[in-house]
Amino acid sequence: MQVLVIEASTTAAKAMVYDDEKGVIATESENYGPEIDKGGVHNGALVADVCFRLGRKAAAGRDIAAVACGGVWHTILACDGAMSPVSSVYLWNFTGTDEICKTVRDDPLKAADIYRRTGCMPNITYQPYSILYLKNNGFDTRGKLFSSQGGYNFFKLTGERIETKNLMSGMGFLNTHRLVYDEGIMEMCGVSPEQFGTLADYSAARPLLTESANLLGIPAGIPVVPAHSDGSLNQLGNGCMKAGRMTFSVGTSAAIRLSTAAPVLSDPPGTWCYVGVKGWLSGAATNGACSCINWFKEAVLKDKWSFDELGGELLSDAHTPVFTPFVFGERCPGWQDTRRGGFHDLTARDDVAAMFRAVSEGILFNVYQCYKILAGLSGEPDTIILSGGILNSEKWVQMAADIFQRKMELSDNPNASLIGGAALALHAGGALDRLEDFPCECERSVSPRTDAAIARAYERKFENYMKYYESAGR
Repeated sequence: MQVLVIEASTTAAKAMVYDDEKGVIATESENYGPEIDKGGVHNGALVADVCFRLGRKAAAGRDIAAVACGGVWHTILACDGAMSPVSSVYLWNFTGTDEICKTVRDDPLKAADIYRRTGCMPNITYQPYSILYLKNNGFDTRGKLFSSQGGYNFFKLTGERIETKNLMSGMGFLNTHRLVYDEGIMEMCGVSPEQFGTLADYSAARPLLTESANLLGIPAGIPVVPAHSDGSLNQLGNGCMKAGRMTFSVGTSAAIRLSTAAPVLSDPPGTWCYVGVKGWLSGAATNGACSCINWFKEAVLKDKWSFDELGGELLSDAHTPVFTPFVFGERCPGWQDTRRGGFHDLTARDDVAAMFRAVSEGILFNVYQCYKILAGLSGEPDTIILSGGILNSEKWVQMAADIFQRKMELSDNPNASLIGGAALALHAGGALDRLEDFPCECERSVSPRTDAAIARAYERKFENYMKYYESAGR
């Protein structure tokens, strides 16, 4: 069976055709142009157009039996009664809501109550605050329909307004215990559940409309699976639906995710908890990962040095300053949108190589800080699967294993979220009975170096990082 997966990510549209016997047989990807992507704000209709154009290209000449939609976990747009967009799409990296979120967090009891109900701490990542932003800027929400980008794409394909609990949970609209739209969030935003799509899960496939089938060049009436998030599909595509298997992705941002059978919340709130494809996902995410690397490259190096030259120093035991990686604000564990990053303990002896080493360490220390919280809640995972841009640097991968003191399985598949979508489409088409049985094997791994002095050195560096993290938060 061949299936088509369409994904609207943060910076690009993607499409894949997957064969249940041969695996991936076609992929297409296209970065958004400036007419679509304006830094945290997208043109939703144009995003859908690019997704469908790539879908048609990938599916050309193939016998497609089912379709799945995927995309960014945290997006929202407003539409009129005919589901035509009347606002931009606001994403997780839209910073215009930072003061709104801070105002909500300034009431600790209210913020903690929102976290306990939804699994989402008030933060720019989440979309209730985008609605408040729109209202504060004169947008009339009465009579409007609200949708995720994935939900909008699904509507264009099927004509039905359906949102998965998975997406709505990760957007901050769902009560993570009762699995319904949260009344308190609706009241805070001044909207109603009727303005959002009907809640469903991956089993709620709908037939592809004739018009959309002609657009994609595939048969009408085949099942289309409602949109799920790239993060949860990454979990599925990496074979981590089973308990004890953690995904650890380091790309533009970084995230760790662990499948759980029930909601898992931290006290104080340092992690998030969303509904997964099945069950729940507990995890943490950071804004600063390769985004910080790129910032350092552009703002400091200015192409005077190559990363290859500096990368040779990554594993040095020389003095390293401390870098707190919040140049794009903080998500987990402190949820401080307005927090700022920087170098600490910087001396005249430190050159750009030492600073680059500090940036690389600081990114991983932020994730390790979150990992310790999550491990304290759910226990140490049996397996950690590492993916993303970090795999382009063997030394950075080794640093991760040394800091975490854990063996890391390396996922060489850059399209794990698309493959997770393929699993959902195969299930909808009848070729996969249980999602947990979807195959995934990692052929490479990296283990911590056996020198105990390395582990002790990173322990001391992490303690130093925490000292500056805690002092900056006061």
